[in-house]
Amino acid sequence: MKKLIIFIFLFSFYAAACNSSNTQKNTTEVKSDTTNSRIVAADYQCPMDCESGKTYADTGKCPVCEMDLEKK
Repeated sequence: MKKLIIFIFLFSFYAAACNSSNTQKNTTEVKSDTTNSRIVAADYQCPMDCESGKTYADTGKCPVCEMDLEKK
């Protein structure tokens, strides 16, 4: 019984780790350079605003809620 519980726990942990690494590959974060007063345009944002205004350069899915990013 202990082995089954450990197996389920490890499998769940592995599945969660694989899922989070896949979602991070789908989006590219756009940052602004405030030291030179240069702003980089960002086009896509989560419609639920899960990350408090964080924007991305390409379409993809939100890493928090996994909704499709929408054009800003």
